[in-house]
Amino acid sequence: MSLLDNKEFVFLIISGIFVYLLFVASLYFFQRKVIYYPNPSRQDRAVYKADDMAVVKVTTEDALELEGWYKAPQDNKPVIVVFHGNASHMGMSAWKVRAFMDAGYGALLPAYRGYAGNPGKPSEQGLYKDARGFLSWLITEKKILESRIVLLGESLGSGVAVEMAANDFPSVKAVILESPYTSFVDMAKNNFPYIPFMNLLVRDKYKNLDKIKNVKAPLFVVHGKRDMIVPFKLGKRLYDEANQPKEMVEMPMAGHNDLYMHGAEQRILHFLSGL
Repeated sequence: MSLLDNKEFVFLIISGIFVYLLFVASLYFFQRKVIYYPNPSRQDRAVYKADDMAVVKVTTEDALELEGWYKAPQDNKPVIVVFHGNASHMGMSAWKVRAFMDAGYGALLPAYRGYAGNPGKPSEQGLYKDARGFLSWLITEKKILESRIVLLGESLGSGVAVEMAANDFPSVKAVILESPYTSFVDMAKNNFPYIPFMNLLVRDKYKNLDKIKNVKAPLFVVHGKRDMIVPFKLGKRLYDEANQPKEMVEMPMAGHNDLYMHGAEQRILHFLSGL
């Protein structure tokens, strides 16, 4: 190899290292833009056939006023609180819970900070504050007992549901997790296996696996085996570490966003009817 070739080789190595470090730095500083995809537009209930739901406003512990949608339960049935995914909002949650509401269950559909016209920017601790605000409102303003609340977390929202059931509202009636994960660190390791020290790089960690043993409520997990966003193995590991009573539905043909097209709605209704 000539001297020129040596210089070119060294230049390529240095350039590669620089690009790699730049990518890692970008991942650290801009990771919340990768994690959260908020639609900032205020949602119209009529578009999602949710005119029977009321628009409600709650104030978080850090003084943000957030909007969500609410429908009261019938016949003293539980209220299902939906913590939506990273690109969702209460309109899409309304579609998800329509069959549950038609069956007499109440529903509270929070939108996180930064989503659906709400102020603020999303973060892990911010979403926990939002969830505490909505749940506290449900208990104090609507006089719904904690023991009559079912937490439903989808994807990103599974981390919010687990946090609430593990540390803030341990007496909820049940917890339902759709496409959950062990932690965002594990998610990042799965997506970027060539980047070391991921535990130091990921700021919003959502450590579900560390918290699941503190969840005492009955647990229902549903996960598609063809999920390309949250690997099935992460949801299965979380389920394996959870306390009894618990139930998991594995959907061989389902991916991440099509669980209800493969019968998740009916399986959840069956779970709810047995509580």
